[in-house]
Amino acid sequence: MSLLRLLLPALLLAGCAAVQPQHPSAPPATYAAQASRVAAIHTFALNGRIAVLTEKKGFSGSMRWHHHAEGDEIGFYSPIGTQLGQISANTDNVTLTTSDKKVYTAANAETLMQDTLGWSLPMTGLKDWVLGRPAAGDAELLAWDASGHLTHMRQQGWDIEYPHYIDAHGQWLPGKVVLKSQKLDLKLVVEQWIGTEAGE
Repeated sequence: MSLLRLLLPALLLAGCAAVQPQHPSAPPATYAAQASRVAAIHTFALNGRIAVLTEKKGFSGSMRWHHHAEGDEIGFYSPIGTQLGQISANTDNVTLTTSDKKVYTAANAETLMQDTLGWSLPMTGLKDWVLGRPAAGDAELLAWDASGHLTHMRQQGWDIEYPHYIDAHGQWLPGKVVLKSQKLDLKLVVEQWIGTEAGE
């Protein structure tokens, strides 16, 4: 029997092993502890820089975001600090007030931003993703760091990465969030977590 015939089964097995899909291991205990702490946050406020890129439009500037039980208040600012718009969302509707005091209203923030700005933030999931946790529903958790912080996941058609975390008054929360979908790329750099509150 030739050497090639002896080695062929081993080579075939090695080739099959090389193309087997890789599945992430179960979340470590450190992730479970971190996830439990972050899950208790119901109110937050942050200041940061944001960059949005679509096929046709983009935006780069800063934002101030206050998320609370009744909804959200989000202000967008130019790189020199001029306020460009203010989004106010509650359980009934969403309004966008522009720098020239025009007011637009819609049933949800995504529709309002798309119609008025030409791009839209994924608000349904973003209020959770910005805290470093998956939103409600199925999510593919892909990677964690040694401290148990989520560093990569996929959910609702978005690929979400967390390059680093920062100390937010004794709690470690994302310092940068990078989101990508087929239609939009978003980078949010959190310069300051002003406060977070836990609830029942």
